[in-house]
Amino acid sequence: MYRYPRSAYIHIPFCHRRCFYCDFAVVPIGDNIDSLNGNKSDTVKDYLTYLKKEILSIKHKSPLSTIYIGGGTPSILDPTQIEDLINIFRKYYGIDRGAEITMEVDPASFDEYSLNGFINAGINRFSLGAQSFNDEILKKSGRRHTKDDVFNSCSWLSKAKNENFIRSWSLDLIQNLPESGTNIWTIDLKEAIKFLPPHISIYDLIIEDGTVFKKLYDLGKLSLPNNDESYENSALTSLFLKQSGYVRYEISNYSISGHQSRHNRVYWKGLGWWSFGQGSTSSPWGRRLTRPKTTELYKEWVTNQCSLALDESLLKSSFKEIDLDEKIMLNLRTSEGVNVRNLMKEYGWSDEKIEGNYLKLIKTWDKYLDGGLLKNEGDRFFLSDPKGMELSNQILIDMFNWWEKIN
Repeated sequence: MYRYPRSAYIHIPFCHRRCFYCDFAVVPIGDNIDSLNGNKSDTVKDYLTYLKKEILSIKHKSPLSTIYIGGGTPSILDPTQIEDLINIFRKYYGIDRGAEITMEVDPASFDEYSLNGFINAGINRFSLGAQSFNDEILKKSGRRHTKDDVFNSCSWLSKAKNENFIRSWSLDLIQNLPESGTNIWTIDLKEAIKFLPPHISIYDLIIEDGTVFKKLYDLGKLSLPNNDESYENSALTSLFLKQSGYVRYEISNYSISGHQSRHNRVYWKGLGWWSFGQGSTSSPWGRRLTRPKTTELYKEWVTNQCSLALDESLLKSSFKEIDLDEKIMLNLRTSEGVNVRNLMKEYGWSDEKIEGNYLKLIKTWDKYLDGGLLKNEGDRFFLSDPKGMELSNQILIDMFNWWEKIN
């Protein structure tokens, strides 16, 4: 039987400014922000009013084991506003003892005092969006903070972890930013592990439509690492972090033992989750729903949803198992890989249907097995590290093509 969603994502869209690579549903509101009684406070409070209405509108509430407050820049909010959101879940959904409650923080939007406030509000895991330790690269990426801000933030989080005020924290970096050749990237990695973050996320830069980087790229004014340099950076990351005691448990994520992100593993396992806020995507019962990406349309949607309960994807009666190809893709991103034959059985396929289609998929993947991008143990398949994890797109494209053909 499909279980009730045990995880919730809350989107806080506000940012001081939009970074040059960002195409998220964010609302830049300037550098001088007081979310309680000053500049832009009414904008923040108005959004939170609608966010709370959406959270309370869910009919099939159940206790949560993970909560993730992301953005945007959630650390723009005051700790009392974060506490208010957590208390709504505690009162109306329930929060498990031992739940993982994560919040994203930006090095330029909090200090040690506010960090302690967020901890007192109930946050026990933080994700620090550092992106780089290089001032020039940060400036060229449109980031507001400096490397000194990153150093301070890492020091505060490390201290909080060492004194057992939080359970864990993650340092997030972006690989292959402009001017980030192998030498500079090596320095970034060395700076990162000085603070012994229990978890490190390394995201590849993607040039998205509508961003400043896309405009500069089209004009030939964006100096990015070439393909060889990009692969060299990726291989360096894998080797360096492995030698530093980190396990690569998912394509973009590394941790020391016991510090994997429980919330993110919900996505990779294909389990259900709630999501609230402008531009966020939920999948509580297998069907995905993305909220409007602009504030006004989001507020209009919340009003209609609360009064008319328009979207059936939020109802337990609309349960639909996610498609097998998506489940394979999600599982394959992780270090555990995927047992394709067992997965087909879980989806109720007959032995005859399994045998024919399993062999077709393996034939599609033969060249990747021969080339060392894929490995297998019996019926379980893994992406090799680093080669397979860095070149996974073609493997997944061929799998999706297999899925279309057999359907």
